Amino acid sequence: MAMAVGCLVLAAVCAFSLFTGRSFAAYNAYMDLDLSNRRTLDQMTKDIRSVLALTNITDNSITLLDADGQPLTYAYDPTNCLLTRTKLLKTTVLLKNCSRLQFSMNMRNMSNGTFMFFPTTNVFECKAVSVDWACTRSFLGVQTEDLPQTATVVIRNN
Repeated sequence: MAMAVGCLVLAAVCAFSLFTGRSFAAYNAYMDLDLSNRRTLDQMTKDIRSVLALTNITDNSITLLDADGQPLTYAYDPTNCLLTRTKLLKTTVLLKNCSRLQFSMNMRNMSNGTFMFFPTTNVFECKAVSVDWACTRSFLGVQTEDLPQTATVVIRNN
């Protein structure tokens, strides 16, 4: 009888340990996603607010004229799932495992009733840059996607 109770307690402890380990692994993955998203958004906000102008934009990349007159490029590589920042031939990886990312241009004024910026297709009219992305992580064979990150940053010097 004591042996059966001991086995039952041991099985309960093992199940609890397995559940706790998986929970900590999931929590760690979400913390990593949150930290990289926050750092990327902080860097992009700081850079875009202080640039002189937008010079080129596609769905996956944006090139800006920085305050020092040098080009600054953010580029998304969908094959390798990376977002990189390039300035003065120095490339920094900002996001890894980025499942999707898209840039878009907006005018500074907002539309009536929706409080959204008017979109534009002309780089000379662009006064705000919108970016939308989501990252994925896999742990214990399960792949999860983080909540989508969306931001619109107004260019101050333009």
